[in-house]
Amino acid sequence: MDLKNIATVCVFISALATGIYAQDTAIPIEAEDADSLGDDYTIVSEGENTYITPATDFASTTNPGMSDKVATFDITFPASGTYDFYARVRVGPDTYDDDSFYFASDLGTRPPDVDSLWIRVNSIDYGATGPNEYVTGPEDNTAGFEIFKWINASEQGEGPAGGTVFEVEEDNLTRTFQIGSREDGFDIDMIAFGNADLFYTVSNLENAEAGVPEIPKTEDRLVVDLSDSLRPVTHAASGALYGVTENIPGDIESSVVPLQPRMYVQPARSGTGHQQPAGAALAVSERLAFTTAEVAIRLPDINPGWPYQYPGWENWADEVRSVISDKLESGRSNYYGYEIWNEQHGTWDADTNGDFFSELWEPTYDLIRSMDPEAKIIGPSDSYYSRSRIEEFLTYGIENDCLPDIISWHELGGSANVSRNVENYRSLESELGIEPRPISINEYSHSTRAYEGAPGPSASFVAKFERSGVHSAAISFWFPNLPGRLGSLMTAGNEKGGGWWFYKWYGDMSGHMVTVTPPDPNSDGLDGFANLDTEEEYASVCFGGDYIGTMDVEINGIPTAFGDSVDVKMEYVPWSDKDTPVSGPETVSLATHSNAGGSVTIPVEVTDPLYGYRVSIAPVGQIVSTEQLAEAVPAEFGLSQNFPNPFNPTTRIEYTLPEASKILLTMYNVNGQKVKVLEEGFRPAGTYQVEFEAGDLASGIYLYRIVTDKFTQVKRMVLLK
Repeated sequence: MDLKNIATVCVFISALATGIYAQDTAIPIEAEDADSLGDDYTIVSEGENTYITPATDFASTTNPGMSDKVATFDITFPASGTYDFYARVRVGPDTYDDDSFYFASDLGTRPPDVDSLWIRVNSIDYGATGPNEYVTGPEDNTAGFEIFKWINASEQGEGPAGGTVFEVEEDNLTRTFQIGSREDGFDIDMIAFGNADLFYTVSNLENAEAGVPEIPKTEDRLVVDLSDSLRPVTHAASGALYGVTENIPGDIESSVVPLQPRMYVQPARSGTGHQQPAGAALAVSERLAFTTAEVAIRLPDINPGWPYQYPGWENWADEVRSVISDKLESGRSNYYGYEIWNEQHGTWDADTNGDFFSELWEPTYDLIRSMDPEAKIIGPSDSYYSRSRIEEFLTYGIENDCLPDIISWHELGGSANVSRNVENYRSLESELGIEPRPISINEYSHSTRAYEGAPGPSASFVAKFERSGVHSAAISFWFPNLPGRLGSLMTAGNEKGGGWWFYKWYGDMSGHMVTVTPPDPNSDGLDGFANLDTEEEYASVCFGGDYIGTMDVEINGIPTAFGDSVDVKMEYVPWSDKDTPVSGPETVSLATHSNAGGSVTIPVEVTDPLYGYRVSIAPVGQIVSTEQLAEAVPAEFGLSQNFPNPFNPTTRIEYTLPEASKILLTMYNVNGQKVKVLEEGFRPAGTYQVEFEAGDLASGIYLYRIVTDKFTQVKRMVLLK
């Protein structure tokens, strides 16, 4: 073949690539590269991003209105075809006042004030950020406010022309396209076009890559690596906002202790004249003194009303001094810290009260430091994560030496953004040169309030808190008429719900938390958390999320000490609503599996996205079924006669508990004088044996007594030497 023919073939191949395949490639354009940018827009540089932001403040609800609010792009499409319009945007800090814009309903220059020629994209609550995340729509893309995210604007457009795609003809590939501003605080970083018959990931759109005709199926699998430790078990996410009051739950030993809670957020004062009717921090601290829980003192709840009715500095300072004094006088150490304020941007009136930072935050910070210098200070306790808000807060703290010890904000819109928000905050710390601080998510909940505390949604939250290293997290309080229910884990009637049993599984975890990799770590979907205790030879995986179907739990890194085979127990805990009691988990299976290569894969049928699931692994013979466990629980309290009796010098005492109880087992002489405390503390339901050696005690008759909240009994023993 001569050179002329080779050239002809190359041109033909090039034409094929352009005419058949080029339309598969995304067309990204930086927003600031608009060929014409209306005066309403400003170009802003922020770190690695340069974007345009409008000054418009909702001047028109149906069209841009004037040319100043229009940005025009001249685009050369690579081939004819039908295209979707995409945009990389950021919703501003006022959310619903900063979450919409316009784009022209067709290619070409459009009059800015004709309704039918413009499409409004409104309520941009969700988008895509992960490089491999497909940009489809709000049902699948979960990135929220205050972060740049990609949306398929063609899919989300409103009005008669909503869902518009753009037709490009072969003889007219260079076209004009326009977008229009609607709200200030709405930032536009990039726009892109892609073949309407294809799907594009974030990376495809940003790097001018080809899309795919269908989204590859995500593998329905949780991968657990028991050999990859995250951190020691702390039960970081087991707390609640206003979860305990002065008398609810009634039985701390059976309702709170099994959860192994990390922290509860409680009002500094409660009752008449204060924001909360019950649950004062100091009283709750006393009730929780023998548990694992610490109490965060929410100072703004000193005030009445919502939003808080701030009484002015003098009255505020007097109340804060009183709380600190009472806290110090209590002598207890189970306090997490002082939360200076809560949801500043919705509860602090700057017009009336002045600048929040200089009038409230800094002087209160200094007051706490002067009276209780070792205490932790918590802030800002924002209603949601906002980089700009947190940056403003931290910058003031740096400049005025009043940085909090613990950083806090709420996650009330579901779990999808948790990991991204924590990562974003850590990058902000690094950028500002701040030593990393513990993070407290001091309110969290599914965005559907009725699902607060449900096992499935909770699994997705806890998994992300553990992977992100969150220090503490408190289930939020959507039901102000029902305080003391541990963040909806218990029913209105103070009975244990499905959520309580799921968090009991979390409380059962010991040793170290280990790595769990879900199909999508930035979604409300299938997710889980796991532990390994090498001393107890026990591992477990708890999981759930917005998912129904058959999935696999792949567990790797099983210690060789577990043996060539392991017992695997599969359970679930049901949940229908927060006020339906649940008697306990249901066992699905208990079977022995080969431990070849230190790995097992367990198929699981997830039947309800609100249910929670657990897979437990241990050496053969160490796991009992639910039925065996029920049979092992004694029917009543009891204290058995010691054996042998008489004895010299060792004897055994057995006692039974039909329910979890705090116990005290004490030995006395015949004159009623205490000789020895044989056993003390909280014990789950079960049968217990205590070995006792008399040592240097003289021969004679002795008494031993057991005391619980519901049972007391005394028996006699004889020591013969």
